[in-house]
Amino acid sequence: MRHIAPRWITRSVLIIAVLGALALTGCSFLDQFLGGSPPPGGGTADAPTAVMTAQMVKRGDNPDHRPPIFYKFNSLDSLDKFGDPIRKGIQEVAWDFGDGNTRGFEWGDYVTRHLYREEGTYTVTLTVREPATYGGTTGTAQKTITIGPGWLKILSMTTKARADGQFDVTIVVQNQSHQVLGRIAVYLIDENTSTHGWTGRGADVALQTPLAPDGTYTLKTVIGTWTGTLHAISWWCYPVPSGS
Repeated sequence: MRHIAPRWITRSVLIIAVLGALALTGCSFLDQFLGGSPPPGGGTADAPTAVMTAQMVKRGDNPDHRPPIFYKFNSLDSLDKFGDPIRKGIQEVAWDFGDGNTRGFEWGDYVTRHLYREEGTYTVTLTVREPATYGGTTGTAQKTITIGPGWLKILSMTTKARADGQFDVTIVVQNQSHQVLGRIAVYLIDENTSTHGWTGRGADVALQTPLAPDGTYTLKTVIGTWTGTLHAISWWCYPVPSGS
């Protein structure tokens, strides 16, 4: 005849088994037992950890890495508040490129590129933000990058009003690169950082006589009105290929 254990003994064994599992696995088991979802990585951080990588985007005809030049920034090594890699569409990121330009959370730029127009030292800031359901906390990371001098040094710039309401602009530049230049360019920027379109010579000039290092050249063009102070910056120039 088969022996059947009393019902109270069966219940006691079940309770002891559950308590033993809790002792071994802690709250993680309790969360799962009750239907909760523990942090994916088991972390307890109060905010995400922002991690930024920066890489210059090089061009073969710019061996001196002179501006304008792109930098590529990546935020995908950042961690959420639980210690796991951030996920697109969950955590949001924003960028401050240190030169007055920003990219807000709404852009979704986990990997982005930015064009630096002029030489200088810039502090780039990455902000990673948790969704509101995770508390909306933020973490930041910063990196300082240095952009060297441009192709051309602006020696002087003069403007002269014309009868038609436009302006003649004369710019004297000097080749401060270490290469012989066959094509040079200068942009004009006003206080609203709008780039004036060039209608005559001067924006992008293919030189009949290549411009040697330390050599000077006079650019002339005509532009319309501008706001505030007009500012000339060196733009992309093309070295004469070696052996030409």
